[in-house]
Amino acid sequence: MKLIYTIILLIGVTVLQRCGAGETKRNQQQKISQQPIINPSVASVFAIQKLNQAPVLCYHNIHDVTIGAGSDYTVSTNAFKAQVKILADSGYHTILPAQLWTYLIDGTPLPPKPIMFTFDDTHREHYSIAALELEKYGFKGVFFIMTVCVGKPGYMTAGQLKALSEKGHIIGGHTWDHFDLRTLHDKDWVVQLDKPNLYLEKIIGKPVQSFAYPFGAWNDAAIDELKKRGIKEAFQLSGKQSEKEPLYTIRRILVAGNWSTKQLLSAIKTSFK
Repeated sequence: MKLIYTIILLIGVTVLQRCGAGETKRNQQQKISQQPIINPSVASVFAIQKLNQAPVLCYHNIHDVTIGAGSDYTVSTNAFKAQVKILADSGYHTILPAQLWTYLIDGTPLPPKPIMFTFDDTHREHYSIAALELEKYGFKGVFFIMTVCVGKPGYMTAGQLKALSEKGHIIGGHTWDHFDLRTLHDKDWVVQLDKPNLYLEKIIGKPVQSFAYPFGAWNDAAIDELKKRGIKEAFQLSGKQSEKEPLYTIRRILVAGNWSTKQLLSAIKTSFK
């Protein structure tokens, strides 16, 4: 009889322990459920907005013209060489989109005095002049390619794009023929984004994850389409950055053809505080 009472007592204690453990677990779960849930993307936006953006320069035409004779879209060869040299002499270090992305998302430190060189529209001189000048100082650049031009007179060839990529430069997208993304509909995205990116990826053997908006023009619909296609960051010009999507509206300054090296350094400091 004592044995039976002992067994009943042990069973009762075990049941109470399990019930107590279950209640404790429910209480813990309730406390967790009551804690505010922060959307990671929202948290990232807050973090990005607190960081200073590294300077990003934008170039288009680089030609053998007299210094100071260039327009907003044309910089002379000599002026470009002087600009690269002054930045190197001033202690700047080039960064690439992946570095900027990890800095803005994770706060991963950048090298001292970071700067990014970007080049739009596939011009031949980006390979024959710009890349060679950057490489003299151990610099790397980002080349945004309008694919309709590849292989045509005055523009880079597929072989040159591949060579740039193999040397550590970055190849990014810039649509097929420089269409304003705000005006695209339905199948237009295939023509202007899907096919050009697949074409570039076939040439360089790497994913294309960076993009520059033609005319620097963007809207929320364009950002959504870029995201669908695995683009990690997109670059505009000097317009206002999106509060919701700072990684898809990264600012650049267009280097004017009549700037002296002193003016370039001043523009970098005033535009990216």
